[in-house]
Amino acid sequence: MKLDIGWGDLLWAAVGAPVSRDDTRVAEAVVEKYFAPGRVVIGLSVRTVFDALLSEVGPPPQSSVLMSGINIQNMADIVRAHDLTIEAVDLDLTTLAPEPDTLLNAQGRCGARLCVVTQLYGGVSEVWDAAELRKRGVLVVEDAAQAFSGDGYQGLSDADVTLFSFGPIKRRTALGGGVAVFRDPDLAARVRQRLETYDLVKERWFRARAVKYLILKLASTPWVYAGVIRAIAALGRDPDSVIGGAARGFGGQDLLEAIRKQPPRRLVSLMARRIAASPDPEFRRRIGRAFVDALPENAQVGGCVQTSAFWLMPVRASDPVGVIDRLRAAGFDATRGATSLRALAPDQTATAKGLIENVVYVPNPADLSEKERGRLLAVVCAALAEGGREGDHDGDADLSDAGRPAPRPTLPT
Repeated sequence: MKLDIGWGDLLWAAVGAPVSRDDTRVAEAVVEKYFAPGRVVIGLSVRTVFDALLSEVGPPPQSSVLMSGINIQNMADIVRAHDLTIEAVDLDLTTLAPEPDTLLNAQGRCGARLCVVTQLYGGVSEVWDAAELRKRGVLVVEDAAQAFSGDGYQGLSDADVTLFSFGPIKRRTALGGGVAVFRDPDLAARVRQRLETYDLVKERWFRARAVKYLILKLASTPWVYAGVIRAIAALGRDPDSVIGGAARGFGGQDLLEAIRKQPPRRLVSLMARRIAASPDPEFRRRIGRAFVDALPENAQVGGCVQTSAFWLMPVRASDPVGVIDRLRAAGFDATRGATSLRALAPDQTATAKGLIENVVYVPNPADLSEKERGRLLAVVCAALAEGGREGDHDGDADLSDAGRPAPRPTLPT
């Protein structure tokens, strides 16, 4: 796990001067100007804004909500907390989006008036059914929580609402916070007014949070991380669960109680700082794209997304545990538990289920030297080949060719 925030911003969040109301108004203006003035809502998290949106649009109890087959568990929990049911729709592994007509067909069956489509792993793909869904009176929510990278992307043209996250493990993290961009300024105003009735989170909570992530950032440096992994394992704990749990925002709390709060002023100011920073350099995308293309085809995840911030680098493996062990032995941080993503209805979404069961998250090659990028690729391909020969398949996904070596382009420098 690598926190995408510099030491300077972390130190400012932990020990910087107090943030005034005027400072907060300036920060809010920065966020609005970047996205869409008059149509932006800022919340403590994406979950906070999504919960408030459901409260405002008020789908009838027990009515269906269309959702992509993979999302974080909390989003499904919020839907069910509003006494709604989920109609999950499977994904295309190459685009990580539902295939054309699948959302329309599902909506025709269940009559859903709300659709939530997730952009996964930092990628962005077209949602072909969005325009037709809107013609049917369906409110289309694009969950782009993982897609912000400062490149100017503001959401799909056919979405009614687009959600962006600045949570702890996201690109451009502000250690929390969510932004929603609305098509309808009146709906934005209603959601904003609801959020303003919530209690304000105290600044000392956010300062303590920043200290926590200072410690986690230190622990994620290579010369410390290996020792942390060994220490956790020696205690009989699963390193993925311990580190992943420490990095998430609302663990161990009543979800609705935890999210129904206003963000502290310091968080909003940090969010504005992160948004105003320079966009991700293009070389990160080139390196990420070349790495994906160099993998065996059946190991690729999202190989045909339109664009990607490469928030995570997922790889499909027939033996995920074996691949992780091989990578860690070579000195690379690899995990299955870097996120709380889940297959929402495994019995209905075989592709989503297979991906979650077989995914391994490897280090982002753009964060490595040219030499280490080449070594990472070699270790990953060797580990996949070894797993393929053993034929140890964990899920229902067809990974029969996942170990076949593929021609490998030279990774950009």
